[in-house]
Amino acid sequence: MDRKVLIIYCGGTFGMWTKEEDKKGTARKEDKKADAGAGTARKEDKKADAGAASGTGRKEDKKADAGAGKLEPQPLKDIKKFIEDHSKLYDHFAKKTVELQEDGCITLYQQLCEDDPEDKSTAKADDKERKIFYKFDSLQNPKDSSSAGPEDWIDLTEKIRDNLKKYDGFVVIHGTDTMAFISSALSFLLGNIEKPVIVTGAQLPIFNPRSDGLCNLIDSLLIAGCYSDEPVLHKVMLCYQRKLYQGNRVMKVDCDSFSVFDSPEVCPIASLETTIKLMKEMQLSSAPRTETVEFMLKKVPAVRMLKFSPGITEEGVRGVLHEAEGVILETFGNGNVPEEEWLRKLLIDADKNNVLMLNCTQVLRGRVASVYAASKILTEANVIPGYDITPVAGMTKMVWVLKLNVNHQKRCEIMNHSVYGESCAPTLKFNLKIEVKK
Repeated sequence: MDRKVLIIYCGGTFGMWTKEEDKKGTARKEDKKADAGAGTARKEDKKADAGAASGTGRKEDKKADAGAGKLEPQPLKDIKKFIEDHSKLYDHFAKKTVELQEDGCITLYQQLCEDDPEDKSTAKADDKERKIFYKFDSLQNPKDSSSAGPEDWIDLTEKIRDNLKKYDGFVVIHGTDTMAFISSALSFLLGNIEKPVIVTGAQLPIFNPRSDGLCNLIDSLLIAGCYSDEPVLHKVMLCYQRKLYQGNRVMKVDCDSFSVFDSPEVCPIASLETTIKLMKEMQLSSAPRTETVEFMLKKVPAVRMLKFSPGITEEGVRGVLHEAEGVILETFGNGNVPEEEWLRKLLIDADKNNVLMLNCTQVLRGRVASVYAASKILTEANVIPGYDITPVAGMTKMVWVLKLNVNHQKRCEIMNHSVYGESCAPTLKFNLKIEVKK
């Protein structure tokens, strides 16, 4: 049975190249022009000397140095061409060139589709003949993920929703710096989606021979295509370094190795080693009733992060709380804060102004628990316990909740519960049906 996967390129290291390399690529062309322009070189040298004397030469050199050697996202056409030419990504035994379907889709290398974790003797006949077709698309302006924000999350969500009926799965190529944010955000923005959405990327650009990008992309395509019927995979996930994680349970823990992400409190959904193993028992149960809520698409709420440190000042906390709609409190240990009267007053005042506040531990593993007197201040100020939710998931969930057209009490109720498996908090007792209001 055939499956179609849409690859959405958002930018990031995966498709980056440097201006320095562009210079090397054009060097040979410039050399050819050099002989023809030798006669004018002496004139240019005279101009250069004059410019150096006036100081303009040094300024131009600084501009050139500032732009050279910096990684920048490349356009989709360059990414697409490179991947199409890569032998693993199309059936090169059948064709010597890339074969495009009528709708522009490309066939995934057939042997990869046959790497099935199920027993071949029990596989259905149509499964043995299945193929995966993939197609590229991109956001309007691919960028470094450090520059991506809630507006980009919304654009990506709309693109996926617009193509839900056309494709069986989705792969999002994104930068690793904020990949945990986008995977968490999509888990809330897409909700109970009945298709796999997989976010992936690279530590080294695909143009680098040692890149991890193509391996991550192939793994993501396999999961989004071959196993799109698996209910446990009908959610937003992050695929990296042979592991498939729940999208709202990951954090970036390393920026110097290929083992970039970790899921501190839950096991990976799948392991893609010599065999592909799915953890099917991780499927979430559905609540018995549904409530319909409006989602305000264009609103970007003011959500702040307040990370506690020894000696934190009243002025610093006051600045974070000022005009905030929601605040993530990254607290010590099991959810503790300094026992300061000024802090208690500031948090109580914020609660009276309907500022939504969530208590997340800043420790990698563990959960918020009211076992110390130092957490009493937070209880008095109605700060919501985050259990084992990551600060990343807490922030993206709060942005999502503040975009729901519901009252403060309902927002607190949603934040107090686990909606899409983002924490070990009690599960929300009703399903949310989102109606988007543009």
